[in-house]
Amino acid sequence: MTDPRARSGFALALVVLLLFAIGVAAAAGYLVVTSEFALAGYQRDGQQARAVAHAGLQRFLGEHIGQITDSVTYAIGGGVATVTVQRLVAPDSANSLYYVRSVGSVTDLRFPGIPARRVVGTYAWHRREPVPHLGALVVSGGALSVENGASVIGFDASDGATCPGGGTAGTSGVATAGSVAVVGGGTISGNPPATQYLTADDVYRALGLRWDVLTNPSFPVQFDGAPPDYTSLPADSFPLVRYSGDLTADSWWSGRGALIVTGAFRATSGFAWDGIILSGRLADVPDAAIVDIRGMLVGGLNGANPSVRIGSGAIIYDYCDVRRANRALGYLEVLRNTEFDVE
Repeated sequence: MTDPRARSGFALALVVLLLFAIGVAAAAGYLVVTSEFALAGYQRDGQQARAVAHAGLQRFLGEHIGQITDSVTYAIGGGVATVTVQRLVAPDSANSLYYVRSVGSVTDLRFPGIPARRVVGTYAWHRREPVPHLGALVVSGGALSVENGASVIGFDASDGATCPGGGTAGTSGVATAGSVAVVGGGTISGNPPATQYLTADDVYRALGLRWDVLTNPSFPVQFDGAPPDYTSLPADSFPLVRYSGDLTADSWWSGRGALIVTGAFRATSGFAWDGIILSGRLADVPDAAIVDIRGMLVGGLNGANPSVRIGSGAIIYDYCDVRRANRALGYLEVLRNTEFDVE
């Protein structure tokens, strides 16, 4: 033990052992730091994936109108949301309950094969035919006069051969919160001829429309600002068309589907429409105008409609045309407090 060479050998072994311990500690620290960094990244990507899934779900619910598509994909932020639907039950032809599922994924460029993934879901009713068949002509308020050769007919112009359920007993000729007058040869008929509401708000509530959504410029519709080329569409296609502002409709605007006019709607000679017309305000139909509307004409959705005069033309309820146009307006109504994380 007194040999200096033995003491130097012991010191060398101790130094090597200490260096090894320091190396192990450094490696362990590095692993801990890198693991915590990776976990923080995974947690961040997971939170982002959930935000993408939630945003995709809300976008689908907010923008989807008309018929339900099986799936849709959105690029949101740094990720992708894929929304799918599954019909659970259909208590009648106008309503179906769906399970809506949104998968959000965010890819880390370091690990492209294993993106962060989160799934959220909810339940929603699909209101396939949201506009109730209140009458051939629905006006929120103001004095209404049907004059000269004008006719408003609530009896159903369709039959069972036109569409399933066609040939009904019909609906009201006129539904309004204002006064109704027939002057100089005009006619109003239906089942009953007229239905009276107390206020314009009562008419609006009875319609149950999402007018603020339908008139919002950011809300996507099939055709905005101009009618489609109907010759390029299938014969059974009843599209959703919107015009922002006041519209004076002549023969160029003739067509079919659901027409939304955010301002005043005025029909002039040569105009013909099959389906539903929704307008912020209904203006007079002039005398001697050849106007033919088959379905429903609704006016005064911006508030109580001023007095309006139907000087000529025909407004005739057609169950099949209303039903077909209604499909373009179908929307999803979320069941409250049903959104949840799936994965």
